[in-house]
Amino acid sequence: MFHKKKNRLKVGLALSGGTALGIAHIGVIKALRENKIPIDCVAGTSAGAIAAACLAFDVPLEKMIEISRGMNWQSISEFGYSKLGINSNHPIRELMISALGDVKIEEARIPLAIVATDIDTGKEIIFHKGNLAQAIMASTCLPGIFIPVKIDGRKLVDGGLVENLPLSPLKKMGAEIKIGVNLKRNSKYIKIRNIFDVVANSYKILSESQNFLIPGRAEIIIEPNLGEFDSTNFRNFEVLLEEGYEATSRMMAEIKKQLKIDSFQKKNFIRKIIDFFKL
Repeated sequence: MFHKKKNRLKVGLALSGGTALGIAHIGVIKALRENKIPIDCVAGTSAGAIAAACLAFDVPLEKMIEISRGMNWQSISEFGYSKLGINSNHPIRELMISALGDVKIEEARIPLAIVATDIDTGKEIIFHKGNLAQAIMASTCLPGIFIPVKIDGRKLVDGGLVENLPLSPLKKMGAEIKIGVNLKRNSKYIKIRNIFDVVANSYKILSESQNFLIPGRAEIIIEPNLGEFDSTNFRNFEVLLEEGYEATSRMMAEIKKQLKIDSFQKKNFIRKIIDFFKL
């Protein structure tokens, strides 16, 4: 299913969860595209799942920005009528269908993995196929706030509980160079005012324990400086996007070194000269 690219190492990109901080992923993608960094497979958790899906289905940057600008708590939730959650995140499903169509994960241009958690067992669930919008709805389902999403008899919630930075799916997809974008490393705690803040701080605590497991699991880790931003506040759009872009730009020399892009470009140039004189 997952094939190695010729003449270069296979590159995988993991995009972490972070709620509103996920806007920074757009800046990351912008920098990668401008520098023509090849991405052969992509995995996403929670907010990262939305960005990963947009990348995998080759959504133009302008469209990603449009999608993100329209996001707020009112646009991604509705009253849920359930004892398992206050609200439903069903509007996220509608948002993804509107943006990408009612498509299947396996139809993506770039192989895609989406991470969720089985709340009955604590097991990590990784989607490589099936309905895209439904999988993203599961991956972004904040427990306690949103009603668990039922898929194939399982009750699923946010993948950030088990793997906020989804590097393990990249390994299984054959990535030889793994680039991880960790939005939670430098995020801050919030003085709690409501249930959303309680959940945000709970995820911060979870992510800190997971951060100890990251070193050595990826060749490149991009960590935007998001310490001044509230993960529940969607209004910092421009600054978050710029910080994602700048953090990736700062790592670009190392990314190209790891990918040996300059070496491959020189080899391709030499090959073209040889082919020219063979004519």
